Formats: sequence, C-alpha cells, structure tokens
Amino acid sequence: MSETIPMNASRTALSSVFHRDGEVWCALPEAQGPFGGMHGGAVAALAVGEMETMAAGKGWGALVSANLYLLRPLPLDGISSKVTPVREGGRVAVVENELWAGGKLQAKASACFQKPVEIDGLPGAPESVVFEPENFSKWERPVFFKQANSGPGFLDLCDIRDTTHDDGTRAKWFRLKRPFHDAPTPFSRVMAVADVSTLFTVTDAGERPNAAGWPNADLALHLARDPTGEWIGVAQRGDWRGDGRGLTESEIFDVYGRIGRSCQSAVLLAP
Repeated sequence: MSETIPMNASRTALSSVFHRDGEVWCALPEAQGPFGGMHGGAVAALAVGEMETMAAGKGWGALVSANLYLLRPLPLDGISSKVTPVREGGRVAVVENELWAGGKLQAKASACFQKPVEIDGLPGAPESVVFEPENFSKWERPVFFKQANSGPGFLDLCDIRDTTHDDGTRAKWFRLKRPFHDAPTPFSRVMAVADVSTLFTVTDAGERPNAAGWPNADLALHLARDPTGEWIGVAQRGDWRGDGRGLTESEIFDVYGRIGRSCQSAVLLAP
C-alpha cells in the first residue's frame, strides 16, 4: 500500500523514494511505471543519483551529462548496484553504474562530471525569474490514460502544471513531493522528469496513437548549469515513424530559464 502524503507535510521531511536495505536498494510503490516494475524516470533517479552522491564525496564537481540504457523493468526491491569510476583526475570524471536484480543486468548508466573554473566575460547563473509555475494550471490526466493506469506510479510523486510558453511551446512543470535520495541529487531529479517527455507528446495529442505502447530504450540529458529551485519545466516534441522508431526531444528549464536538453529513443509497439 502506498504511503499517504499529508497536504501540509514538508517535502524535505518526507522519507526518500529510495533507501538501502542492507546491500540492496528498495523503492516506494510510487516509483513504479504503468505496467509494473520501475521504468525510465525512477530508474534514472536511482542510477544517476547514486553517482551524484559519490561525486559529491569525491569533489568531482557538477554533473554535466548522463546516459541511461533501459534493458528491463526493475523490481521495487532487491536491486544491487555497481558503480565504477572510468576516469578520475583533472577537471573531468566519468562514472558508470549498473543496476542488477534477479541475477540480470537491468539498466546501465554513465555520467560525466566537471569541476568549475572562473572564466571572465561569460555569464554566470541568472538572477531574474522568468517562469512562475505556481500560477500555471494543474495538469489533468486524459481519460484514456486514467483507464490504463489505476495504481500508484511515478506521476503520483509529482505536482504537475501545464502551460504554453511565450514562443508557443507546450510545456509541463514538475515539483517533486518527496526526494529520491537522502542526499541532494539535483541532476537525477531533472533526468527523472525528463524521462516522461514521450508520454506528454501522447497526452497533449488528446488520444492514443496507432501503437500498442511506446517505451523508451534510452535517455540522454545534458545540462549547461545546475537547476535552481524546486520546479523543473519540460517542453517536448516527438517524431514518430512508420518503421516503429521514435524520437523525443525536450528543452529543460528551471524558473530562471533554459538549463539543458534531453533526448530519448522510443520503441513503438505494433497495435
């Protein structure tokens, strides 16, 4: 049974989505996807967040890019991980993380960290707020999506707002109701919500496309700067083809403006 979140509860005071049980990871029911087990967003948060935590302890700097390959849905418990530094030293560090369960490799991620330096004449973090997601409309799940997804899942972890940016781009804004990890992992938070971009190319269309499903095989994210604040915006567009392949591209924002971009390859299933 999923844990009820009091309306007046502080997000920082709530237990994290992932926790250690001895040598293995376990997750709350809200981490699962619509078809049972954990899919892209939660898997990204677990794999990348663990590398972020390691990097903070080793002083590797900010995470600037990450790639995730989704091999199988993860169970909610009994998950072991294998974090391997590929390169350390200088300004750049590269790390890999494998997630295992039931004796099988379930997902593999890689991440690149970069130590900062001061460079005159280039902009730093912006100071003026551009977006105010609290004023955007709450996103309502389409009827076809509610009918197919009755149990707790990843979207229940998020306060989701719907808007159209000044340039006409349709966007969704996310604020997590609880953290993924006990330690701060801002990059994995962004990567997790970026994973649902393909879903919103479907829900914005207002009807199911001529495909039985559209899981993504991978997810790649690049950030130009760290996210600031609780809200993350995702403005997505999809490009689906009759040979069963699809691509979702998304611009990523915080309330101060654009921070990066994500891409994912969709696997379109025959109807």
